[in-house]
Amino acid sequence: MEKILSGVKNIHFIGIGGIGMSGLALLLKDKGFRVCGSDIQDSPTVAMLRREGIDIFIGHRKENIAPDTNLVTYSSAIKDDNSELIEAGCRGLTILKRGELLGLLTWDKKTIAVAGSHGKTTTTAFTGYLLTALGYKPTVFVGGVPLNYSRSAWWGDEYFVIETDESDASFLYYNPLVSLITNIDAEHLDYYKNIENLRAGFQKFAYQTKGKVIGWGEDPYLRDIIVKADGWTYGFSDSNKFRADDFSFDGRFSNFSFFIDNKPVSRVKIPLLGEHNALNSLAVLGFFHYLGEDLARVIDFMADFKGTKRRFQIKEVVQQVTFVDDYAHHPSEIQAVLKAARLLNPRRLVAIFQPHRFSRAKALCGEFGSCFSCADEVIVTDIYSACEKEIEGLSGHILAGEIKKKSCKSVKYVPKDKLIKTVPLYLEEGDIVIGLGAGDINILMDGILEEFKRISNNSIKNNMKEI
Repeated sequence: MEKILSGVKNIHFIGIGGIGMSGLALLLKDKGFRVCGSDIQDSPTVAMLRREGIDIFIGHRKENIAPDTNLVTYSSAIKDDNSELIEAGCRGLTILKRGELLGLLTWDKKTIAVAGSHGKTTTTAFTGYLLTALGYKPTVFVGGVPLNYSRSAWWGDEYFVIETDESDASFLYYNPLVSLITNIDAEHLDYYKNIENLRAGFQKFAYQTKGKVIGWGEDPYLRDIIVKADGWTYGFSDSNKFRADDFSFDGRFSNFSFFIDNKPVSRVKIPLLGEHNALNSLAVLGFFHYLGEDLARVIDFMADFKGTKRRFQIKEVVQQVTFVDDYAHHPSEIQAVLKAARLLNPRRLVAIFQPHRFSRAKALCGEFGSCFSCADEVIVTDIYSACEKEIEGLSGHILAGEIKKKSCKSVKYVPKDKLIKTVPLYLEEGDIVIGLGAGDINILMDGILEEFKRISNNSIKNNMKEI
């Protein structure tokens, strides 16, 4: 790091508005670098960065790169023909991918790297929160905003808790002290081409770990990797080193009995919904066991973790209708989230699904048909492209039809521009309505919530007039 960043004072970010790029910008600003950047549009993340004192241009133009820029970094969404990327090359500036630059920041840290197809954000945020609660001052980089804090990333001391990104193999830029691997699923096959290449990437990541690899032992792709790396497994079966049993939900907390080497340790309660979050908690407990911390203290602090934005985030309850926002966009994630939502005993569970990326919708079209089994009503809207080109013969309407073929549930297609006005008319007292997707469904859910308030208030006013 010293050689590459020697003399660097000013860093320009191309695509600064993404959650990973914005977090990296915050870390570098904390370290004393002057940071600026550009993005294609304004967003809440861009507004947050501006409040932090970071200058941001909207739109990509070569003029955005200041004359005194020393280094340029860019997100994986940026194409080779980007005008700013070309300009940086013409000037002979140092150019690094986001993952490369982030990897450089870990070089002198004790890095805890969290990887996996699902559950990374919660697991990373949970680990960072608990280290802080125990008196450490870790550097933390999360792919979301922990609700205990107002930022997705901040600079600290000895330990670096980092959510890695396997989508473009950038998790291979790290040599962590400890790796927590939550699972391996058929994701990012546009990059890896097949599941075996994806698995090989995780195998290499595990071998690069200097200390201990800790992962879900009931994952068929992952268990063999952990065994070969002489790691520790966690899960619900007694073949795991760290085990959860007797899971229950008491209306506020998920509870389970925690075992190490099949010896009882404690009853654990976490304010996170579902068995999938019990698994995430086991990964975290495994790390603190490795660290030699008093697990009784760790478990006490776990009850105060608030989770992260967009991970079963209850936005508001209006007229006994509960509005929830969740980032789930892969069939495995959707199934886990809807199963967890059932623990709240809704009158009806209404799922609003915004498919994310045409490539994912095409690759997993068949699996989407079965992942909504826990929902009572399914509303599918248009595919969020994430800058991908449309695929002929594929749309939200078509995907809704495929889901309906494989489900006995009520499945409707509602165009994106009609969601805000249409969905509130479906909702009834006792419903949980949950927006699912990695695009802008969270913004649409805010609109749905406000429209529901409006029509509810009008209904109350009309009833009062009749009285």
